[in-house]
Amino acid sequence: MEIYAVKIARANPEQSINKLLQYIPAQKIEKLNRLRRQEDFMRSLAAELLIRVLIVKRTSLRNEAIVFGTTQFGKPFLREHSLDSLEFNLSHAGEWVVCAIGSSPVGIDIEEIASCDDGMARHVLSDEEYMQFCRKDEVERRAYFFDLWTLKESYLKAIGAGLSLPLNLFSFALSDGEIMFRNDHNGEAAYFKQFHPDDKYKLSVCSTVDLFPECVTFWSFDRLYENSLLFLN
Repeated sequence: MEIYAVKIARANPEQSINKLLQYIPAQKIEKLNRLRRQEDFMRSLAAELLIRVLIVKRTSLRNEAIVFGTTQFGKPFLREHSLDSLEFNLSHAGEWVVCAIGSSPVGIDIEEIASCDDGMARHVLSDEEYMQFCRKDEVERRAYFFDLWTLKESYLKAIGAGLSLPLNLFSFALSDGEIMFRNDHNGEAAYFKQFHPDDKYKLSVCSTVDLFPECVTFWSFDRLYENSLLFLN
């Protein structure tokens, strides 16, 4: 498995956007153009380019042969290809776009740490998690909540369940960097690892195998631009 993170802060879209759009299908460009905020546009553009670069790097496919589909719960996959072992997942928030790619089912989630109220915590957390949440001060609560939120999201994305699975059917206990997972809905094993792109974000990855990289590969937007020109032509 490989994990990549692209920081889109300080990107200069005026110099690169027209060049980069030539590597993206027309229907995707239409979706991008419907986004009203420039930040949303840049995150979605970076995500599309990143996964295309990584697929071309790992396989014999050319960019123009890459066609994506989605499952009934919205998880993307490659259509009409013989690379049955290729699994990937994307997430983006704030300044970051992240991707996990490998040969086993994988889910990834990044979130910017923000405020969280009691109602949100009750909705997302299990009874045990909520008890731990209530024991913490305000700053610790935010960090704890987004640790759990990204872990839960990464799990749902790895198994392809979307938000169809009630969040209280599985839970986590966090202790000294160890992630303990309790799964009451199917008993199947899942493995997790967290990374720290910076102090304002939480990043969690889930996979069906315990084969995580030691670190994330970080790219600037300029590096993504260079790799797009190199691999997607």
